[in-house]
Amino acid sequence: MKLKQQPADFIVEEIPDYTLSAEKQEHSVFLLQKQEIDTFDALRRIAQRIHISSFEIGYAGLKDKHALARQYISIPTRYNVQGLKIDSLILTPVGFSQKKIKIGDLEGNRFIIVARDIQEKELNNVLQNAETLPCAGVPNYFDSQRFGSVIDSVFIGKEMILKQYENAVKQYLTAYQKSEPKKIKNEKRRILSSWGDLSQVRVFNKAFSTVIKEYQKTNDWTMAFQKIPAHLRELFVNAYQSFLWNECVKTILRTTVEKKKLYSVPYAVGSLLFYSSLSEQERLRIPQTFLTISDQMIVPDDERKIITSVLEKEGLTLSDFRIQEETGNFFKTRPRPVLLFPQQFSYDKPTQDELNSKGDLERYKMKVSFTLPKGSYATVVTKRLFGH
Repeated sequence: MKLKQQPADFIVEEIPDYTLSAEKQEHSVFLLQKQEIDTFDALRRIAQRIHISSFEIGYAGLKDKHALARQYISIPTRYNVQGLKIDSLILTPVGFSQKKIKIGDLEGNRFIIVARDIQEKELNNVLQNAETLPCAGVPNYFDSQRFGSVIDSVFIGKEMILKQYENAVKQYLTAYQKSEPKKIKNEKRRILSSWGDLSQVRVFNKAFSTVIKEYQKTNDWTMAFQKIPAHLRELFVNAYQSFLWNECVKTILRTTVEKKKLYSVPYAVGSLLFYSSLSEQERLRIPQTFLTISDQMIVPDDERKIITSVLEKEGLTLSDFRIQEETGNFFKTRPRPVLLFPQQFSYDKPTQDELNSKGDLERYKMKVSFTLPKGSYATVVTKRLFGH
C-alpha cells in the first residue's frame, strides 16, 4: 500500500472551534491551502511577502507537508492583506476574529485519503477492517510524524532523563536526517569531526554556535544543553513521552485482546500493535484514557504496573523524570484517550489503480474519508485499515 503518491491523494481540512465575523475586527482570518510545503515554511514565506514577523501570524496546528492541506491562519488586520498566491500556497480571506488564532484552536481535522498499490490478495482483509473500524475503533497512537527529532533511534528526551547531557548535545549538533538541507548536514559533519576539540570547528549556524560557545565558556554540558532553543528541548521531551505512552497502550492490548487478533505494523521508532476486531468484553477492559508519564502522576495500581513494566525495559523509574531543575523542561501528565473512533467514516469500493497497474500486474486504490479530534493521527487509521 502506498500513501501520498500525489498531493491530492491525502487531503486534510481543519475544523475550527471558533466563529468568524463578517465585520472587521483586530485579526483577519484566512484559509491557507498548501501542498509540498510544511506549515512553518508556509508561514515564513507569507511573512516575508507581506514584510511582517512570522510570530504575528496565528495558526491552530501543523499540517503534513506531503498533503493537500487546508487550515486557518490569522494576520493582524492593520496589515490590510487581501489574499496571496505564492507557488502552491494560496491564501483566501474568510472573515475576522477579535483574537489571534492559537495552537489548539480547532475541533479536529477532516481527511480524504486515497490509498494506492493495494494487491488483490489484500482486498478482503482491507474491506473487513473497514467494516469493523467504526465500532472497534483504533488505538490512538502517536504516529511517526511525532518523532522527527529521533535520529538513529536516539531519543534526546531519554538522554535528558539519564542526565547524559554530552550525548544529548552531541546528538543535537551532529545527527541529521537525509532530508535536511545540505548546508546543515555539512555543518553537522564538521562538528562531529571536531568533537574532541570544538575550539577548532568553524560554525556558521547561530543556534549551533550558541551551544558550542557555552560549552567552551563553562566546560559544562548541562549549561551547553540549556542553550538549545526551548521549543526544541520541549520537542525532545514530548517525543520520548509519546513513545512511552505508545508502549503502555501496546501493553494494555496484549493483556486485554485475544492474541490471534493482534498484528504489528512498523513505524518510525519501532512497531505499533493493532487488532483486527474487538469484542464488547475486550473493549470494556481497555481504560478509556491513559496518562502520559511524569514523576508527578498519580495512577491506580493496575495502571502503575503497566507503566513500571514499560519503564523497566527502558532502564528507568518514575523518579528519574525529575529534570526541571537541570534543564528547565519537565514532563507533563495529561490524559489521552486509548481508543480512537473516527467520525463520518466512509469508504469507496476499491477500483483499479492507474498509477501502479502495469501489464498483467493489477493494483487497486481505495478512497476513505473520516474526521478525527485534534491531536490524533490519520496515518494510524490507515495502518489499522491496510496493515502497513
